[in-house]
Amino acid sequence: MSILSGMSQNSSFCKGCTATVHISEEEISKLFGNVSRVRSIKLTTEENYERRMQACRACEAFQFGTTCRWCGCLMEIKAKLQASTCPSPAGSRW
Repeated sequence: MSILSGMSQNSSFCKGCTATVHISEEEISKLFGNVSRVRSIKLTTEENYERRMQACRACEAFQFGTTCRWCGCLMEIKAKLQASTCPSPAGSRW
């Protein structure tokens, strides 16, 4: 049995990572650059992005300064995507 398979949803661990997984701002920028080249992807406004990230930073599920434990996503990328929603099981915080 793996470490992650035995965890409940209420665990303090990210769905897709452990404390050994970290990504730098430079790596996030590079990843987002690749995503933003897809013409069919619509981005949210800068104001909406900042509001979303503020909610993420205040959330107990925001881990390592980058990742949501509920979905395993890099939130600096997910929060920029217009159609994205917060994955909190208690309901979207944005």
